[in-house]
Amino acid sequence: MNLVKMALSYLNRNQPSYLILFVTSTCNAKCSFCFYGSEVACKDRKKNELTTSEFLRVSKKCGNVPYLLISGGEPVLRDDLFEIIGYFIENAHSQFITVPSNGLSRERSVELFSRLTSKYPKCHFRAAFSIDHNDANHDISRGIDGCLAQVLETTAAINDLKKTRSNLTMDIVSIYLNSPSQNHGVLRKWVRENIGPDNHELHLLRPEWPRLVHDKCEPDACIGELALYRAGSTARENRAFSPFFRGLNDLYIRGLEKVMSGKLLATCTAGKKFTVISETGQVRLCECRDDVLGDLRENDYDLRLILKKSARFIKYVVDNNCTCTWECAVSCNLVCDPAFIPKLILATLKQKRITERTAV
Repeated sequence: MNLVKMALSYLNRNQPSYLILFVTSTCNAKCSFCFYGSEVACKDRKKNELTTSEFLRVSKKCGNVPYLLISGGEPVLRDDLFEIIGYFIENAHSQFITVPSNGLSRERSVELFSRLTSKYPKCHFRAAFSIDHNDANHDISRGIDGCLAQVLETTAAINDLKKTRSNLTMDIVSIYLNSPSQNHGVLRKWVRENIGPDNHELHLLRPEWPRLVHDKCEPDACIGELALYRAGSTARENRAFSPFFRGLNDLYIRGLEKVMSGKLLATCTAGKKFTVISETGQVRLCECRDDVLGDLRENDYDLRLILKKSARFIKYVVDNNCTCTWECAVSCNLVCDPAFIPKLILATLKQKRITERTAV
């Protein structure tokens, strides 16, 4: 773990430390609630995806990016995903890499994380699998028969891999679907007993921006469930800075009520400390808004150049107190806001004590 490079990235206010990298719009599930559904349905996008060599060029010009989130579509369906992630580890010094998945591709997932954890032992990898129900309703919500059974096979295989890989974390992510068929208490217990992940997170169903809360979502009930998911996590993972990430998640949950009411929790850092790159090379301000800052192919694959050109627009967004409930954005904003440093330190120390008690 290169603490110096992480610190330098964090201290540079115009260097993204968190990059959300879409690698494909291809997906083998049919989730009706997918926020990227229109892109997944567009067959022409596949033809325009960045090539392996183009991702290499992007990785060499994006600066020092410690935290990398791979997205899609279904990321593991990309045959060259191992190479792409490797480019960002070697050229952008990425040290924390998250790959979310629907769990439908067991062999691909196991091979990917086996190769990554072996070749890059100083990086930490997080496999995040989606489970929304503990019964047939999961298959219905994901549009694939047998989906839940396949996720169980994949998570079992990753759990086996974890036994020999100290730099691998496996999490389950559930979406708050605002559905009476979704019993969160039963789901949490089932996941804990049948999978035993390092963390079980609850994410909000993404509304159309600028709405902050999806239809039929009851903010108080949702916040309560988020807290229960966090409290039920095992606190046994060995990821570096695990108490920090857990403490940050606690701050996110505690601040969500303010965000849902339309108030600003922390100044948005989109386009500065975090940004989004689509699989076709478009640089977007974030996942919530439709604003495109530039095209990498038209700017010599230079992410920082595009962000520099867009500085005036980025400032306009910040000055208008743009806010959202997107977990990645809110968390990054909290980390980068000096006013939250004392609270973040206290939350981290609290989680460290919990981890120590659990390990005894």
